[in-house]
Amino acid sequence: MVVKEKRGRRRYIAFRVDSMISDGELLATLNATLTPLGIKVPKVMQFDGRMGILRCSPLDKDKVISALTERKDLRNRIETLSTSGTLLTLREKYFPETETRA
Repeated sequence: MVVKEKRGRRRYIAFRVDSMISDGELLATLNATLTPLGIKVPKVMQFDGRMGILRCSPLDKDKVISALTERKDLRNRIETLSTSGTLLTLREKYFPETETRA
């Protein structure tokens, strides 16, 4: 049995926040938005205060995207940018490295 058969494939969602916020504020916003809807809060893979990447299951992907885009609270508004099956794709697109790898 392959590991992906056991745990399922993962989806990664790139997002942008309107204003600079801390990691704690991001987690509080995600909890307040997703928990009341019964959606498991996705794991934050990368966040720089303005842009980030969430990891979730493919079953929750559409629910997470719609919950984040339909938020009534305009404070800390989260805009989803793109979805991918690989973390590397989103990192290359939204978090380009300034240094070259040796």
